[in-house]
Amino acid sequence: MLKPSKTDIATYVKGKKWYYYLPVWLFGLYLFIKLLQFDPNKQLPFIISIAQAFDFFLHEMAHIVTAFLPAVLTASAGSLSEILLGTILVVFALKSKAYFTSLICSMWFMLACQSAGTYMADARAQKLSLVSLAGALSGSDTAMHDWHFVFGKLHILQFDTLIGGTVRAVGDLVGLAGLVFTGWLMYQMATKKSGQEAV
Repeated sequence: MLKPSKTDIATYVKGKKWYYYLPVWLFGLYLFIKLLQFDPNKQLPFIISIAQAFDFFLHEMAHIVTAFLPAVLTASAGSLSEILLGTILVVFALKSKAYFTSLICSMWFMLACQSAGTYMADARAQKLSLVSLAGALSGSDTAMHDWHFVFGKLHILQFDTLIGGTVRAVGDLVGLAGLVFTGWLMYQMATKKSGQEAV
């Protein structure tokens, strides 16, 4: 069960000072605004580009690790691995009751959805600049558009923008939920009276 109980929340906020967490929340808000404007063809803020570089490495490694699977699965594994990592981070933060950490994890999930969703929506237009680590390692200087291939094989290429937009919207909602949830936690910290400081 990922939904925190009232007891869990009361225990978490007990003795905590909301203003210690405000800078982290404002940083999360900054990330959220920047991710809403996500465009891989434009310069990303440094902090987001670091996470994006890690996701790119994970994306390419997923292609290599799944190379023995059917081509459709191998091609889709890159973007899906990014989303899976973001999901794992959010779930782990909530399961371990590191509730404020879930803010940053939700932003990582949002980044993964922005990246994957943008790539999916580009399946027909193919306007994105593509780089393939797996292709470079194999000696190929051409990068295949994963989602043009996948959607084409599945005969859903005409739905690329709808699917990509939906994935991006899911990321936006999770990012917004992270902000609202942690904002509510700070409100609880400010309104719950406790004479005992949190350790």
